[in-house]
This record gives sequence, C-alpha cells and structure tokens, in this order.
Amino acid sequence: MLKGAIVGFGEVARHGHWPAFSDSDDAAIVAVVDRTAERRELAATLGRSVSTYETIEELARAEEIDFIDICTPPALHPQPMLDAISRRWHVLCEKPFVLDPVVVDVVRANAAAAGVAVVPVDNWKYAPIVRRATDALRSGAIGGLRQVEIETSRVRNAPSADPARPNWRRDGAIAGGGILMDHGWHAVYLTLQWFGAPASAVGALLHHPPGGGVEDEATVTLTFPTGEATIALTWNGNDRWNSMRLIGDRGEIVIADDVLHVRGTTMATEKFDHALSVGSHHPEWFAAMLPAVLASFHEPARARAPFEEAAHCLSIIQQAYRVDMSLAEKSR
Repeated sequence: MLKGAIVGFGEVARHGHWPAFSDSDDAAIVAVVDRTAERRELAATLGRSVSTYETIEELARAEEIDFIDICTPPALHPQPMLDAISRRWHVLCEKPFVLDPVVVDVVRANAAAAGVAVVPVDNWKYAPIVRRATDALRSGAIGGLRQVEIETSRVRNAPSADPARPNWRRDGAIAGGGILMDHGWHAVYLTLQWFGAPASAVGALLHHPPGGGVEDEATVTLTFPTGEATIALTWNGNDRWNSMRLIGDRGEIVIADDVLHVRGTTMATEKFDHALSVGSHHPEWFAAMLPAVLASFHEPARARAPFEEAAHCLSIIQQAYRVDMSLAEKSR
C-alpha cells in the first residue's frame, strides 16, 4: 500500500480528499502537514495512524512516504511540489495546479529526472453526470462536437478554513486570479477533454468589483479546430447552479445541474442524486478519480497527459487575462 501525506489541511482536504483515502485499499494517508496548530490538532483527530507536522522537513525526517497530496492555496503549491520531487515522492495537487509557466517547465523537467508522477486534481471529470455525458459524446450520440456552453453561478466565492486568509480566493497574490482561475479551471479542462485538442484562440471579457480586486465574473470563448466553447462564470448570481451544453452536428447533450438530457441518435433523460452545484468538496468524485491517480504513481508515464492538460489550462487562463487587459487598455 502506498503511504502519503496531505499538505494543507483545509476544507477540501478534510471533506473531499481524506474520506476517499480513508476508504482506499491501495493508499493511506499517514501524515498531515499544516503550518497552523489548530488544523494540525484537527488532523490529529483523524486516527492514531495519522501524524502531524508543521513542515515538510519535519515530515521527511520522521516518515517514509511515497507521495504527497497538496491542498494549500494555489500560490503555495510550488514549494512542496518541488520539495517532494527532490525526495522522489509522487505528487497529487489541487487546482489551479501552478500559477507560473516557468514553474510548470521546472516541475516537468525535475519530475522526469526523478522518475515520479505529478498529477493534477481533475475531479469534475469524475462527476457521475459528467461521465455519463462524456460517454454519450464518445458513443457518437450527437455526432461531431461543434459547440460547448458552460455556465457556473455562485452567490459568492467559497469560504476558507484559514483564519489568517479567510478570503484568499479574492486575493490575487494567493489565488492567482478570481473566478476564472477558480471555477474556470474545471470548465477549461472539461472543454479540452471533450474537444480532444488544444485551443487555437482565446477571447475573454472579465468583470472586476468596484474598487478593484480579482474578477468576480468572466466570459471566455475558446476556438478549436472543429468548434467553439463559451464559458460564463459568476460569483454574483442569485442562485447556485451549473449547466453544460454539448452541441453536435446530430444533436445535443444538456446537463442541467442534476438532470442529463441526450437528444440525438439516442434519446434519454436521467436525474442524478446530486447536482453539480451541491457542495464544494465532492468526496465521491475524488474517490472515483483516485484509482487513476494511484495508477500514475505506479507508472509515472500515465501522468504525462493530465500534466500537459493542466499546463494548457494555465496557458488558456493566462491568455484570457491578457486579452481582457488589452481590451481594458484600449477602452481607456
């Protein structure tokens, strides 16, 4: 059994990652690293088999592990990632993966030299309703994909467990951006999965709250060789919901939060137990993703495709920021 440590014991780690690992027969979390005493104390309640440490250096001196699972805020991802690679530990890392393309290049090279896997969390691919939609697309139910429309509405950004940074998602220095870097990351990798090709062009229009700060609304268009995607995101919605629409040359697939409609060569409507918009942690999605992650730890070559997809996600989002900045400068 692989032994691992969670780095950053916030809400996602506690409610999303830990339950899946605790049920796994193939991997176990034996340690938690967190800089705050309060969250180390909380992690210590997980069981006698879990030790807690303030730093990765303390962890390395005390434990023999195979991997780390990074759940810190985004700007804090690179250091534990690079530390782990230098110790030949595999890495699983929450989104957004890293915020600097230079770091992406360093991580790629170092991981290859060390022979370890570095894997991004892409758990939205494993939501049951999304998997069913993807299966329908791959089966040819709507023919060739021509258009994707993704909408995400939230009443506000998700809260943080860190008392020192109670609203880090609105701090660009920590989050790397606003709703586009946060919710948009999921939308981008889903679109890349469905079109199965890199985006060739990016358009963007962002809204920033009065007084400045990171974007709280975003509309992004991605052009692909065979079609186009539109992604619309807001933290200012009246309701919490998600919708996705995949339009092909022979029909469409619609995800209306918890209901899937397939209208093409086959016709079906299915209601799921949980809506996409319910909660922020999704332990069942993480659990469904975990076997693929562990397979990459056993065979690091499997990590290359998801790693490069994450690298392209970062490139797309940064292009969107540059496009919006350019438009803003022209309008002055």
